Amino acid sequence: MDVPGFTGRTAEMAELDDLLAARDDSLAVVISAVLGTAGVGKTALAVHWAHGVRDQFPDGQIYLDLRGYDREQPLQSGEALATLLRSLGSRDDDIPPRLEDRMARYRSLVDGRRILLLLDNASSADQVRPLLPGTPSCFVVLTSRDALGGLVVRHGARRVDLDVLSPTEATNLLRSVLSRRRVDADPTAAAALAQQCARLPLALRIAAEYLAAHPSLSLADLVVELNRHHLDLFDAGGDERTAVRSVFSWSYQHLPPPAARVFRLLGLQPAHDSGVNEIAALADVELSDARRQIDVLLRAHLIAEPGLGRTPCMTCSRRTPRNVSLWRRNGTIGGAPSPVSSIITGTPPLLRHAVATRGASCTMSWPSRRDGLPSSARRKRQSPG
Repeated sequence: MDVPGFTGRTAEMAELDDLLAARDDSLAVVISAVLGTAGVGKTALAVHWAHGVRDQFPDGQIYLDLRGYDREQPLQSGEALATLLRSLGSRDDDIPPRLEDRMARYRSLVDGRRILLLLDNASSADQVRPLLPGTPSCFVVLTSRDALGGLVVRHGARRVDLDVLSPTEATNLLRSVLSRRRVDADPTAAAALAQQCARLPLALRIAAEYLAAHPSLSLADLVVELNRHHLDLFDAGGDERTAVRSVFSWSYQHLPPPAARVFRLLGLQPAHDSGVNEIAALADVELSDARRQIDVLLRAHLIAEPGLGRTPCMTCSRRTPRNVSLWRRNGTIGGAPSPVSSIITGTPPLLRHAVATRGASCTMSWPSRRDGLPSSARRKRQSPG
């Protein structure tokens, strides 16, 4: 079933079209990995694109949810292979018990057939690897919040990275889901609402549905409500699989404890961008450890790195609503309280870092002053007033 009201993503759709066109010249299966943070529309893009090219796959299209980031356990590769074998016509008693035998049976069944395989919500390269066909006649599209570096390096998967919608695309999505009349009646409030939703398709759709269910509520009213009760209005009518809090909590719960702590600490930052030095000071860890935790958060698409060449002052910015800013309003992550003590302990090191940085800067500006302050500033500091 296609996605109603799909809008934008022209460049990404063209990228997938180009990969499909290049399949005829490839000697190996082409793998397109649609990657991005939670709620950014990876599944919607993959499903919408697959519907548009289904005529090019006369032998079938197969969709499989791998449950990589879900309240349930991720689908094991053996289970996934059994599901794929059934979709290809195998009976339960014909499915081999061993993983290796299931892989061999699966690859023999798809060999030479023109099949589009959509593997949604993958948790890791290891989960996906046994499910890859061995024939270039198939085309694989997979979605994940993980960077899936192993598939890129070992299997030549091509990344299609999704960011949030542009302001115009976000407003167009509101129009398509709600109504052009209500959105265009107050374009300023529509733009503010798009920003409140961080231009995430999931949050925008939930906001539009909320407005549709409350016809007397204006867009400006909803913007005010979101300022007061941000997460509560994104619960999607109690649907845990769609609620913004739940969707992001599944990403958070996959993090190792050190990276999870750094992620929580970033939510305390008033600035939208933090360098490696600031993050190391905030977490009170060595620079090398801070870089490792940043790398984990980048691979999980929970933070963004706008300037990849910025070394050693690499900058990491919060993205999505902006992930932690949604959670920090009520001090919870996925409904569970954040460990406040571990968060507060990050503040003094950051203050020390800020003071040291400012002092060094002042010393460079006024090298004659040992404490880095010009005489006018010293007099002001020493003044009893």
